[in-house]
Amino acid sequence: MSPSSNGLSGLGVSLIRVSDNQLAISGDMLFASATRLRSEGQKLIPGMADRISVDLSQVGRVGSVGISVLMCWLRMAQVLGKTLVFVNAPDDMLDVSRVSSLDTVIPFSS
Repeated sequence: MSPSSNGLSGLGVSLIRVSDNQLAISGDMLFASATRLRSEGQKLIPGMADRISVDLSQVGRVGSVGISVLMCWLRMAQVLGKTLVFVNAPDDMLDVSRVSSLDTVIPFSS
């Protein structure tokens, strides 16, 4: 399957379905794009494999709303019986998750 992207690029962020078991985010995960980003992920996750990795290596700036998006996707995946793993998180994202005490809840992996 070839990568497919969405209409988020005008908001400074893109969510790409790389394969049946991988998503990739690129750009800034800030307030302006959070609702659309969350919605796009919620459309993609149900039709994907049981274990999904989300590559965060191309994420730029991150606010607490970016962590909220990851939490929404994580809850949805759990309800669907899927496992979501977030890989290559930038230091800023890890710092925001630590400040909010969610670093032990969100499955970050290197």
